[in-house]
Amino acid sequence: MENHDNIPEYLVAYLHGEASEEEQLLVAEWLKDDENAATFRQMKKIDSLTSDLSLLHQFDLEKGKAQVRKKYRVNKIVSITSWVQRIAALLFVPVLLAGGWFYSQKDKLTKELSVLMVNQEINTQPGTKTHLFLPDSTEVWLNSSSSLKFPSAFLGNERRISLQGEAIFKVYKNKKKPFIVSTSNMDIEAVGTEFNVSAYPGDLKLSTTLAEGKVKVTDKSDASKIIFLDPGSQVDYNTTNKTYKTENVRVEDVIAWRDGVLVFNETPFYEVAAKLGRWFNADIHINDQSVANYRFTGKFTSESLDQVLELLTLSTPITYSSSKREMMNNQAYSKQEIKIWKKSNAKVN
Repeated sequence: MENHDNIPEYLVAYLHGEASEEEQLLVAEWLKDDENAATFRQMKKIDSLTSDLSLLHQFDLEKGKAQVRKKYRVNKIVSITSWVQRIAALLFVPVLLAGGWFYSQKDKLTKELSVLMVNQEINTQPGTKTHLFLPDSTEVWLNSSSSLKFPSAFLGNERRISLQGEAIFKVYKNKKKPFIVSTSNMDIEAVGTEFNVSAYPGDLKLSTTLAEGKVKVTDKSDASKIIFLDPGSQVDYNTTNKTYKTENVRVEDVIAWRDGVLVFNETPFYEVAAKLGRWFNADIHINDQSVANYRFTGKFTSESLDQVLELLTLSTPITYSSSKREMMNNQAYSKQEIKIWKKSNAKVN
């Protein structure tokens, strides 16, 4: 059974008389369900209303009056004027009636659309990621511990979604309807492009990285702060001092998580700990702040958390302790807890 969140695309083709024989068979099968049939009736009403309204918008009163005038000579201007006024009055009546009908149907149309329009939310658990397509065919890769909110259809003059966490967007091009990712502190606007947004709650740094195309970043608290990015550049927002910094980066490193790879390039260790914690569903705490800003460079692919931690102790001035996961009362396992501090006598650059 289908629901309003997942209405098959072939129904639109069927409504417009453009469905193939195969699509017609799919529609017949889909309509066997009572709830689907009720949804289809609502769609037909909305389609009928919008079609009638488009006809109303095509009616041009002034053009009609001009065409009437062309049929008569100038020397009959007096009688023609009064006659045209009567014709215009007759033409204006259906326009008034149609206008009244339009406003009487406005609330009904809004209600019909609201039945089909629902807000959707996709959440990923720690240690997992997902791949999806938005209603406009924009492709999204959602990283672990992230949340994405979007409507079931993009109406109006923009395509606005909301993100907490990290995601890569490959935006379907539509110059008339810009694509906007809304985060806690900034809006990222694009038309047809590919970019990464990292905006986890609690992170000291939020970032937008552009792979191709062009994006506009706007500060939500000060609309005069606008930054345009070119491919290969990244803008970072510091949540502590509320400042922006633009830099050139290796985009392939930033978006490597999409392919199951974590790449760190001179990354402060507090960021490394946060990313590893989300990636492996663990609570990682830096107990010694002298290593929090230590910059680490490395790449992890298929290693387990224990293997990653062992590699870190061999290549960095840190050591760690780890707790075992235990089964809780709800039959779920607790997170693994990792504590990190500086090795004795180790020097931190």
